[in-house]
Amino acid sequence: MGDVVVIAGAGPGNGAAFARRFAQGSYPVALLARTERTVQSLADELRAGGGTALGLAVDLTDPDAVAHAFRRIRRELGAVGMLIQNAAFMVRGAFLDVPPDAFRQGFELNVMSTVHCCRESLPEMVARGGGAIVLIGATGSLRGGAGFAAFAAGKFGLRALGQSLAREFGPHGVHVAHVVIDGVIDNPRSRARLSSQPEASFLQPAHIAETVWHLVHQPRSAWSHEVDLRPFAEKW
Repeated sequence: MGDVVVIAGAGPGNGAAFARRFAQGSYPVALLARTERTVQSLADELRAGGGTALGLAVDLTDPDAVAHAFRRIRRELGAVGMLIQNAAFMVRGAFLDVPPDAFRQGFELNVMSTVHCCRESLPEMVARGGGAIVLIGATGSLRGGAGFAAFAAGKFGLRALGQSLAREFGPHGVHVAHVVIDGVIDNPRSRARLSSQPEASFLQPAHIAETVWHLVHQPRSAWSHEVDLRPFAEKW
């Protein structure tokens, strides 16, 4: 069995695609999400396909809950070698209409959940001389847009945290990378909301997962810190 891959934010869409790709690659996978039914259903699917998976319902903004989850992961699956931080909080609306608490929630889920998971993952990665942490960002990580102030504030913070972690822990063998998802991810919710959009305008979660797979397997002499992904038809 290889290093355990923790997917924080293992919901449908990207989270599930990451889980399937790494399970396919024979990694034990730990799935963290707020909803018990979501993680258990995905864990059952992976185990039915011959994989090793543990699904845990956890509030990623609660440091004690995160610490408890990681203790279970280490006890039941083994040492954590990779962390894919996919948790996010999305809210849009005119600035004066968005309540201040939305900014707090965005910061808690984008930034503080990453802080909690990294504090649990990094010590053993450093002790073992290597590991990988992938932070899933968005267009809002690079530029704020009208109606996206709360979302962009959290994603900007995530990107800044990733840069600091990469510089501090890269010399210890830990590869920290940030992935900018610039476009609409294909899932039932986005399809319903954008039913008139052409097929070429959607990012496929399985293809995003394939890029993340290659990213964490880069040789140490040529690491990427930031990768941007968008459909070929996206205007940017």
